[in-house]
Amino acid sequence: MNVLKIVIYLFFASGFSQIKNGRIEYSLVIDSFEGLKNSKSTYYKSNYNKAIENAKYLNFILEFNNESSAFYLEQGLGLDDGGYFYAKIHSGYMGKVFQNLDFTYALVNNEIGKFLLKRETTKDWELINETKNINGFLCYKAVGEFVINNGVGVFHHPVIAWYCPKIPNSFGPNGFGKLPGLILELQVKNILFGVRKVELNLDKPYLSEKNENVKTIDESEINKLIDKIDRTSKN
Repeated sequence: MNVLKIVIYLFFASGFSQIKNGRIEYSLVIDSFEGLKNSKSTYYKSNYNKAIENAKYLNFILEFNNESSAFYLEQGLGLDDGGYFYAKIHSGYMGKVFQNLDFTYALVNNEIGKFLLKRETTKDWELINETKNINGFLCYKAVGEFVINNGVGVFHHPVIAWYCPKIPNSFGPNGFGKLPGLILELQVKNILFGVRKVELNLDKPYLSEKNENVKTIDESEINKLIDKIDRTSKN
């Protein structure tokens, strides 16, 4: 057993596993990237810059218990409605995200339909022996990769997560998790979710939500639906 695994084990053994539920608030930061600077589309640049400026007005919430969690966007106002919309889109947030100990689902409700999208985030984390203090919580670093196959191509994005063994619940922002502690900070490419507030062992805990009347599909099915809509619109 390496040093990092020993430290994590000691966290669990010391009684911190008594944390049964909680509520985390996250901020959003969207940074520029090289492809944006080189883009010839002034329309794309303008919309992305709106997203960068309005990201600070978005407030995300993660509610969890020992078995499941829900991650959602708390409604707010940006500098303008368009900027708020672009910030939400570029954050990678598709709709309310549910996690259990095995799977991640995003509740999608748009022109395609209403359904639960079964999502893969990252499976193979590499635990790094680096630490930093986030809001008074000692966190450890993990790195991974987020693979997106959207029908246009397959894209690989680097992921950095800072997880807290003191909060031994394997959930996190936007469906990421499966680490030996809750993720308090998450960076996917140039998108950063950072913790604003941590509340633990609430008097009114989060209760798992049910969505029996919503169909569950995977990413291959949603790509087929999008292709069908594209073909229909061209006819």
